[in-house]
Amino acid sequence: MSLKRLTAAQLMTEAPIMIEPDQTLRSAARLMTEKHLHCLLVPAEPGRVVGVITSKDIIQVLCEGEAEMLDQLRVRDAMTAPALCVQEELLIVDCLKLMRMSGVRSVPVVRGLTPVGILSFTDVLRAVSS
Repeated sequence: MSLKRLTAAQLMTEAPIMIEPDQTLRSAARLMTEKHLHCLLVPAEPGRVVGVITSKDIIQVLCEGEAEMLDQLRVRDAMTAPALCVQEELLIVDCLKLMRMSGVRSVPVVRGLTPVGILSFTDVLRAVSS
């Protein structure tokens, strides 16, 4: 499979899972575990993304403190904001370069300002390995 012609929309996981910024980190960790995800989108307002919370962000909190911190801190305290987003028509090769240069493993895919999916390294590996 050639990645040169594929777009973010063709490989993304549709219907990304969102979590509100005022939720606890423990809630985010539970949701990630239940849905088998490593990333959740954080909305700024309905239909727009402001940030991303990842399992890596939560692990970083655990490295700096005790597990009880997950009940005290909110998603807004640990999320990456603003989120690096890609338009759905961006070519996968360009998405991969951007992700690699930015040090992220997944990015929200947007149509205009509306999130329509999430693209991760796993999505790309799944496509090229099948």
